[in-house]
Amino acid sequence: MFIFVFSCQAWANTLAARLETALDGDTVVGALHLTLPKSVHAYAHNPGDAGRPTTLRFSVDGGVPQAVWYPEGAVQRDFYDPSATIFVYEDEVTLYVLLARADEGKPFTADISMLLCSTRNCMPVNQQVTGAVPRATQSLEAMPWAAQWRNLKKLPPKFFEGDATQALPAFDGASAAAVPLDSQAGAGQTGRSEGIARWLESQGETLGQKDGEPAMGEGQTQKALPPMDDFISLTPRYMNESVEISGLGKALLFGILAGLLLNAMPCVLPVLTFKVSGLLMVGGCDKEGLKHFRRHNICFAAGVMTLFSALALVLGLADLMWGQLYQNQAVLLVMLLLVFLMGLSMMGVFTLPVIDLKTGTNTKNPCLQAYFTGLVSTFLATPCSGPLLGGVLGWAFTQPLMVVVVVFWAVGLGMALPYVLFSIWPVLARILPKPGAWMHVFERVVGFFLMGTALYLLSILPVEKHMQVLSVLLVVALCAWLWGQYCSISAPPLRRRVVGLACLGLLLASFAWVLRPVSPLPQWRDFNPQTFEATLGKKPLLLEFTADWCPNCKFMEATVLTDQRLRRLQALYGMELVRVDLTSANAYAVRLLEALGSKSIPLTALFPAGDMSTSPLVLRDVYGSESLEQAMRDAFGP
Repeated sequence: MFIFVFSCQAWANTLAARLETALDGDTVVGALHLTLPKSVHAYAHNPGDAGRPTTLRFSVDGGVPQAVWYPEGAVQRDFYDPSATIFVYEDEVTLYVLLARADEGKPFTADISMLLCSTRNCMPVNQQVTGAVPRATQSLEAMPWAAQWRNLKKLPPKFFEGDATQALPAFDGASAAAVPLDSQAGAGQTGRSEGIARWLESQGETLGQKDGEPAMGEGQTQKALPPMDDFISLTPRYMNESVEISGLGKALLFGILAGLLLNAMPCVLPVLTFKVSGLLMVGGCDKEGLKHFRRHNICFAAGVMTLFSALALVLGLADLMWGQLYQNQAVLLVMLLLVFLMGLSMMGVFTLPVIDLKTGTNTKNPCLQAYFTGLVSTFLATPCSGPLLGGVLGWAFTQPLMVVVVVFWAVGLGMALPYVLFSIWPVLARILPKPGAWMHVFERVVGFFLMGTALYLLSILPVEKHMQVLSVLLVVALCAWLWGQYCSISAPPLRRRVVGLACLGLLLASFAWVLRPVSPLPQWRDFNPQTFEATLGKKPLLLEFTADWCPNCKFMEATVLTDQRLRRLQALYGMELVRVDLTSANAYAVRLLEALGSKSIPLTALFPAGDMSTSPLVLRDVYGSESLEQAMRDAFGP
């Protein structure tokens, strides 16, 4: 470990940076030369199939970040994943910015972020370089990097918006120069506009001008994104029309069935042991045991119904779709911490108030404990969309709020139905094993299941936050141990308050640290509304709606929408594959999902070419490979 830390520190200290300037006509070209350590490479700004991209945030005199031109890296296979093709920088790399003559002599700040890797390990480097912009005394032709800059300046630059690196968009095959100034913010207000304007001027173009065309007159602008309400109108067809919802009665019936089936969905299974443990803890065949068993199930079902009522109000009033709350990293982090605390509790590290289920735990209010257990268990299960649920919610969200609430009650009743039956016929408790010493082992098993659920929730969070979150979990484990050791019921009140406040302060500080905004990693091709509209009808399209917080979506990608199958089907039908990622908020993607008659995922839509392009064939929820191939035959022809 010491060798690893020492070598990483050496890398960070030997990353040399030098700013050089040259005159390109009336424009000053800034070249930031970065010298990398020997036998080490950095992933390029476009890293390929793996790796963290190199980024530069360059500003002059405390101003906004400037647009940056990144060279392409050398192509090679990734040492850690030989199946991945990556682009890397080695030895020395030069990043370019366009500056004004007035910037000469002013202080600059360059924040460099890159991932340095050798054949032994990798080290993320975040380094800040400061200095004064040197005066440009030589022409571009005298510089050894002139040829590289001439090639790069033909390409659109990258710019910073907030904390994220963005590309200059180019629509409908137009030059990047066709983006109007007002869509980029006023010149002189953002580095994005200033850098782009200087780039266009250096190429003899102006903002709002296409290649070979005169400059746009006043009032002429590039076609903007379509209004949300007029984005697209579709008349979708469904593989199984018999399960589509047409009225409240059918919605309630299918809602109950969908809620019942939700108990068997992948994201419910990790907490199923948590639910079963609650039944076992109150088990017993005598009269008093059956009474406790009935009461536990009634309170548990009440917790389920309460959460579904709250979800109906929140989603209905905020016009959100099922599972969309998990786009919020704060919600995911709270969920992760709660599951991790429950796992520590079941492993005997400490006693978690209210929802602790360990054998022999003294509970002042067992009804409240069962109620909160129902709330938490259902909350952990809500990312899933089981069979029938997509159609039910798709219809419900087109109705008034009261209908939405009633339909959610039906789904909640279906999910709580097993516990309702246990409360009506508590004699069913006889099928459960009698409590005994074996339950202590079962508690530990439940704890490991909850730790597995915590790992899954961690995988949903951005990769760059994993080490931060793991550090927070370490702090949480320490606080839980301190509470279990020194804050028992018999402990002095002053000690409980002091330790409790200290633990709370540590947790709040670590929570705020994790939620700091960071630059997101580049994701798989995003859905683009203009590209979609331009392509619609010209070629067959397969749209897959997915999200990192959707376990069913990941299941479908691993079993049905596999690379091998899609390559074969793509060669057969000549279709284009489009992934609509709802991990983060995307208003146009949600509008398209609503146009397809749904407010839940997973969902796959097949858009044929030609006149039927506005009547896509929709596959809801979980389906098999045979259903997919049959749908393609129906939509795209034999």
